[in-house]
Order: sequence, then structure tokens, then C-alpha cells
Amino acid sequence: MLQNFMTQWLYISDYDTALDQAFISKAKINGVDLEQRYIAVVLSGDQRRMPEHRLALNLDVKRRIYVLSVEGVQPFLDALSPDIFAGVGGAHFDISTGIKEALFAVLLTNEFERVVIFNRVGYLYDLVKSDLVYPNVAAYYERIDDETWLTFWEYVQHMSSTKETACLMPVHPKTIVYRLNKICATTGLNPKQGVNLLPLIVTYVRKQTACFENLVNELQSLSDSLLPRDKVD
Repeated sequence: MLQNFMTQWLYISDYDTALDQAFISKAKINGVDLEQRYIAVVLSGDQRRMPEHRLALNLDVKRRIYVLSVEGVQPFLDALSPDIFAGVGGAHFDISTGIKEALFAVLLTNEFERVVIFNRVGYLYDLVKSDLVYPNVAAYYERIDDETWLTFWEYVQHMSSTKETACLMPVHPKTIVYRLNKICATTGLNPKQGVNLLPLIVTYVRKQTACFENLVNELQSLSDSLLPRDKVD
């Protein structure tokens, strides 16, 4: 992995600094075309099971950042070990933005959705950052087991189809109904009624992405390590 080069690239992206000739030369040597958009992918899981790649950067002990060409993303995802989770950002010149998108997406992965693409869940980011507050739902969240919340989430993802959700999980459709009824009995909100979905969705996604800001801070610390007083040539 080109850890130092990747950190410099992140620093330039974060602080919008001018490209110097030394970095441009390094980019060319490392096969990076700075006039092209790239896509960030964040993998989560056992790093020993993650692929080696030149344009990669370890964020922490369980997450690794990859920067890929647009056409290289699908082959990369297709080759992943089945026990690895992936969040995929959009195509950007600014890799910092793409990495943050991928970080948000990877937090929404689960055993049934091992790859989450930010472009499909970006609207949820806006909801999480909004002023919408549902204290009653949040207060009861911990009283509902993770399996039931995951059932709710997959139910929403599959257009509120009990049959499709049951096939995915896989369980009997009556089990799906039972779990949804459990949420209704606990929160007073019926997931099978569209008017009640927003509070449940916002609360679920906020819980799932609760560590997002901490991860962004970790990312920022990598970038800040190359502030001018410390910058590595």
C-alpha cells in the first residue's frame, strides 16, 4: 500500500492545496491521473481477508480505504471475500468527499447487504443530519433486539413486502409480521403504515451510523498529520 502517497493525496483534497510538481510526478509514477474522477471504497472486517491494492490506506484495525478507477470498482467488489463488507462512494476528483460517503455507506451494511452504495442511500445522510428528532422512538430503541430492527430495515428496503423480506432473511412471512408487530407494540408506531416509517427509519439509521463522526475525525487526523510543519516529502 502507498500509505504516504495516499495520506498526501487526502491532505491535498481536505485542504484544497495547490498541486506541486513533486506530487504530480508521484501520482504519475503510481498510475494516478489527477484529471480523472475516482471512487472510494471502504472495507470493513478482517484486514487479513482484504485484497492488497496500491491505492489503499488503513483507517483503523477493521477498516481499509481503497481508491479505484470508475471501471475498476465492480471487478474489485466481485472478487471480495464473502465475509467482508463494503461501502462505495460516488465518483469525485475530491477523494476526501468520496471516502466520507463510503464510510457512511459501510455503516449501513449487514449480513444481507454486504455492499452498500452511497448514491442509493445518500438521502439518509441528509435525514440523519437534519433537525428531525424522535425522542420517544429513541428511548425505546434498546428494548427491541437487533434482529427485529434488521428485519424492519430489510422490510423497508424491499418496498414493504413481507414476502420478499421473508425470502431474503430467510424466514417464514409470519415471522416478519411478528417482528414488525413487536416494533409497533414497543414504540406505538406501525411499520406497515407509511406515515409511521420516517421516525423509525431516522432512528434506525442514526443508531447504525452513530460512530460516523468519530470515523471522520480519524480520517481527518490522517490528513492533519501532513500539515505543513509535519509534511513528508
